[in-house]
Amino acid sequence: MTNSVELSHVSVVRGRHAILSDVTVAVEAGTCCAVLGPNGSGKSALMAVISGYLWPSSGTVLVDGQMYGRVCLSDVRRTIGLIEPSRAPGFGDHMRVRDVVATGLFGTLMLPFREPVSASRWGRVDAELSRFGLADLGSRLYRTLSTGEQMKALLARAMVGEARLLLLDEPTVGLDMGTRAACIAALDRLLARPDPPTVILVSHHLDELPKAVAQVVLMKRGRIVGRGRPDEMLTSMTLSELFDCRIDVRRQNGRFVATAHDGGL
Repeated sequence: MTNSVELSHVSVVRGRHAILSDVTVAVEAGTCCAVLGPNGSGKSALMAVISGYLWPSSGTVLVDGQMYGRVCLSDVRRTIGLIEPSRAPGFGDHMRVRDVVATGLFGTLMLPFREPVSASRWGRVDAELSRFGLADLGSRLYRTLSTGEQMKALLARAMVGEARLLLLDEPTVGLDMGTRAACIAALDRLLARPDPPTVILVSHHLDELPKAVAQVVLMKRGRIVGRGRPDEMLTSMTLSELFDCRIDVRRQNGRFVATAHDGGL
């Protein structure tokens, strides 16, 4: 398989502080990669570099075979769906869910006045709304949706825009257990499609990782300290060292579950 994302010896330095240091990682197209690490480890900075919003001080970045610095970033970003609930897009208060999802066709925050949406394109919008369980909410105002419903709408918006790469930065933060489970199930269904997008997911919780995760990247102090298959990386010993506390990891119904204990290693 070809790689969707390739970072080679990427560093980001601001002043005297290294935000990322010598990061090298590759993610195969159509697979899911989970990025884990303590706060301040560089996870969000890594996502910002991949999405082209944070420029590296050194190293190379390729997305879909296109090297940053040699291509038009706006063209590359059209193939990337970046979802950060803590920094959600500012859609207008008057916008309905169906219209918000349809903006994915144009990569904008509102529907363009001079380019009407064709019937076939509305068909794509409605199909994605249905796939994410939002078919009955299309006429609702987007701002009235719950946080979980908004997250699923943003996923639908990205897929309407035919995103080939989804970057999810803590997508279930602030959700209650039931809503989080529904969003995780939506991700599982997305990754089970015949031609799924590449997904890179930042998380603090093992139980919210999709079952289809193929690679886990562990970060600490701006560096990658481990990468490999989930069964290699998601162990009690590895995560205890990563988070500097005793963590017990077990597998339950195809998912990993972790319990942290106070008192150090």
